[in-house]
Amino acid sequence: MDMQAHKPVGRILLSNDDGIDAIGLKILYDIATQLSDDVWVIAPTENRSGASRSITLRRDVVIQQLGPQRYSCSGTPADCIIFGMSQIIDRQPDLVLTGINHGMNVADDILYSGTVAGAMEAALLGVPAIALSQRHGRDEIADYAASQRFGVSVIRHLLGVGIPERMVMNVNFPKTDVEHIKGIKPAYLDRHKLGDVIVAGDGPHHFRLGPLHSDPQKSAGSDRAVLDDGWISLTPLIMDVTAQDLMASLTPSPLTPEPV
Repeated sequence: MDMQAHKPVGRILLSNDDGIDAIGLKILYDIATQLSDDVWVIAPTENRSGASRSITLRRDVVIQQLGPQRYSCSGTPADCIIFGMSQIIDRQPDLVLTGINHGMNVADDILYSGTVAGAMEAALLGVPAIALSQRHGRDEIADYAASQRFGVSVIRHLLGVGIPERMVMNVNFPKTDVEHIKGIKPAYLDRHKLGDVIVAGDGPHHFRLGPLHSDPQKSAGSDRAVLDDGWISLTPLIMDVTAQDLMASLTPSPLTPEPV
């Protein structure tokens, strides 16, 4: 590991999508304070899971100070980063950490994830960002044993490796017993969504999304497979979603308008 990774990080900004009172955010704060003595928090007032990179338009966002360097935001995770960096803190952070998410963010999940979205917003604004999620994380401290044990080491390792511009490091911790975790392993995004389960809502014509209908088969070397094998998964995510292979095969083509 690069010795640079052990130097103080500087200013860290934390956010999440599970809400300001989420246990995963409390754990992330404990991790961050082991890396820096300048830690700020701005997180959604309530659960915003599945918000993806949505932002609040045409209505006010309310930001409230809850304590020293700790704020809640009525908007989305992306709002938290935007308003936090423009209205709350007086200079850009040196690092943004989002999470620790209640549940893994792997495969197709990352397109919905507010945890990943908050980190992406930071990357767009020029700040290195890491999204952290805990498989089967819920509301008990014990659910986050892997995150607590290895969180600091993972962040130091990634800072030592270096986080390129406009890139997010997406980290998922396994549920594996901490004594059996093998380390951190690069993994590509799996494909797992087969469909959605729709359940009845609270009244007529009301519906809710239920559990994801997920493919049980996991591709070798994918994030889900790596987690199953007892590793902490690492997937670098880029902001440019252009299909580069197809782009290379496309050429300018003149078009003839259809008759009106």
